[in-house]
Amino acid sequence: MKKFALALLASLALSTGAQALETGVAPKVTELGVSNPTTGLYVGNSYSFYNCGVHGYVRGLTRAANRTWKARLQTISSGMLSWHNVEDYLLPHEMDTYVVKGTDKMFDVVFLQGMSSEPIAAKRVPTFRKYLAKHVETIRSKSSVPVVVVTWAKADKMDKDTRRLADSIIEEANRNNAIALPVGLAFAESLKERPDLVLHQADKSHPTAAGSYLYGALIYSLLFKASPEGLDFLGECEKPLRPEDAAYLQKLAWRVATEFYGWK
Repeated sequence: MKKFALALLASLALSTGAQALETGVAPKVTELGVSNPTTGLYVGNSYSFYNCGVHGYVRGLTRAANRTWKARLQTISSGMLSWHNVEDYLLPHEMDTYVVKGTDKMFDVVFLQGMSSEPIAAKRVPTFRKYLAKHVETIRSKSSVPVVVVTWAKADKMDKDTRRLADSIIEEANRNNAIALPVGLAFAESLKERPDLVLHQADKSHPTAAGSYLYGALIYSLLFKASPEGLDFLGECEKPLRPEDAAYLQKLAWRVATEFYGWK
């Protein structure tokens, strides 16, 4: 009985970070696995290219921190993971500035952002699982690190779908031994704490500039295992945030990352 109690306490201690957020699934992988990455690829759809692209937000944060980072954005409107030819994205092309000389490596890190309905729509789940696994394998075969993006629920379905999305996506990331990026969980936390800070567009789906900023701040947190707090960057695409809102989102991104991954 004593051994069982100790095992239970240990299990709870390991999973506290994930359970405190809007998910019941703890991440299996909690470290990126590459130190100080300098190149990346974002694979996704309009969730990633809205507001001139999440890559611009990450670029702004990295420049403010004097870090070396460049990334390419490959998105398809309304695209699911099955629509992307990731293998082709990772091939070195003539005069491509991302090619690492003497290798076939293009990127240190590759982010996979699927359509938000893929992981929870019964007809789409099998395809989501199939192509997530395929893309993760392809990315690793090119010596890059895959990151699976946990997307956010629509504004009018946050209560219903946040946990369903997170659980499904994290489970698939775990199944493929890949690290998950808890963007949807951060959206949910912001809604609880700052309902006045709108993260969804009027269509209740796509991110506002604040939503893209939070997405970018989480990417920064994972890439460098460092807080974006205090970085002098208010946003891209002529959509700067109020300083107090940027500061809040920086702090939130780091708190969610450390809580989710169990970082100290």
